[in-house]
Amino acid sequence: MKILYIVPDLYEKRPKPCMNGWGSIFITVAPDGAVLPCQSARVLPNIPFPNVLEHDLDWIWYKSDAFNHFRGQSWMKEPCRSCPECFTDFGGGRCQAYLFTGDMHAADPVCDLTPHHQIIVDLLEETQHMKPHISDLTFRNTKNSKLISLQVIRKS
Repeated sequence: MKILYIVPDLYEKRPKPCMNGWGSIFITVAPDGAVLPCQSARVLPNIPFPNVLEHDLDWIWYKSDAFNHFRGQSWMKEPCRSCPECFTDFGGGRCQAYLFTGDMHAADPVCDLTPHHQIIVDLLEETQHMKPHISDLTFRNTKNSKLISLQVIRKS
């Protein structure tokens, strides 16, 4: 089994390819039967995700609108459409683009070639003071877990 995930890339100049490209190698079947090309895809508006109770996985993978929506490059806007990196980063994360810009077809704002990149720059400047210091962190271990459990029980 391969476990795919995206490490936050806010400090990068180029976005990571979301799940190695929308609907290219990854599929999630949610507990309610909804089939998703990415575990966060439900945040995107107006994409009806198919359900395994209504369609088989072969149809979902090859024919459903949801899995074909962001395949290829025809959906891309500029600067992604003409960027030579569009074949490797696929425009970045669709959910990240949507959550930051309100447009799921926009270039991922992590990319410094998009005018939306300033959103990321501003966010990072705004949150610089919020970085925790290593001494402020409590690492989880058996001793700390028991201590926290006891504190919760005592408060109840």
